[in-house]
Amino acid sequence: MKNYTLKDISELAGVAPITVSRVINNDKYVKAETREKILRIIREKGYHPNFAARSLVLKKTKIIGLMVADLENPFFSRLTRGVIQTAENNGYNIITCESKFDNSIGKKYLNMLMDKGIDGLLLANMNVSTDTINDLRRRRIPFVLLTCRMEMPDVNYAIADDYQGGRLAADYIIKLGHKNIAFLKGPDISSSNERFLAYKREMEKNNLEIKDYFISEEVINQYGGYKVTTKLLKEHKDITAIIAINDFVAIGALEAILDLGLSVPENVSLIGYDNINFTKLLKVPLTTINYPKYRCGVAGTKMLLNMLNSKKLNFKERVILKNKLIVRKSCSQIN
Repeated sequence: MKNYTLKDISELAGVAPITVSRVINNDKYVKAETREKILRIIREKGYHPNFAARSLVLKKTKIIGLMVADLENPFFSRLTRGVIQTAENNGYNIITCESKFDNSIGKKYLNMLMDKGIDGLLLANMNVSTDTINDLRRRRIPFVLLTCRMEMPDVNYAIADDYQGGRLAADYIIKLGHKNIAFLKGPDISSSNERFLAYKREMEKNNLEIKDYFISEEVINQYGGYKVTTKLLKEHKDITAIIAINDFVAIGALEAILDLGLSVPENVSLIGYDNINFTKLLKVPLTTINYPKYRCGVAGTKMLLNMLNSKKLNFKERVILKNKLIVRKSCSQIN
């Protein structure tokens, strides 16, 4: 079977090679009729562009790297969907890596992505250090932070307002009359820190004591949520409400509460964060904060594409989206 070249395709289509190249790169400046003809010939002949050779000529790979913290958490799958669809609509491919909230793992994958010659990078919920930022700048790799912020010059991000979301959660549970409210704390990254800060300030504003045991150790998934909640409620019977750093942790907390023979929300009210797609289908539908995950992925990817098109590393754009309280059945008025 013949290995067709770009030149072969152009001759069969009766167009210049640059026209075929434009179709492959999803360039909008090609007539629809011509585009369909070229795509039909490409399919019939089984033509596959030599991306390695093309990247050497164009000095572009048309690949964007995406680093997420936890692929097991459905939050990141929805975020990633927004990234992938936006990138594909603009002729880019995505390589996704998982840091597992571990800086050493994240650094390893970052180096791999940069060595592959990616055009740009999206970082979601990774504790980005100043050294990492400087390394990206030194290598002249455009990047955007997703779901986490870093207040440095020329560092762009697309996030939802985590402090505002944290306030929504704490204010709602306090207005239900709860005073002994535990907080299942996340890793030391900006998003979870902002939510925790909002909880503390709302408690203080309402003159509510924050006992030492109200603040859990770091939890990042449902297994941690189950373990911490079991210990917390066995040792401290006064707790009537729990705010979880995210829905994934809240799911583990819900399982722990029920396994202890307690009821939600009759004995313990529970509120999550993120509004991942199946929280409304749990044994007790979960009250939560809706984080606009897909929109965040879309906004961050568009921002990065704007940076790539502008060819400026000092391109400045920041997007902060609003969250929304989703009331279901896991919280109730304190008796």
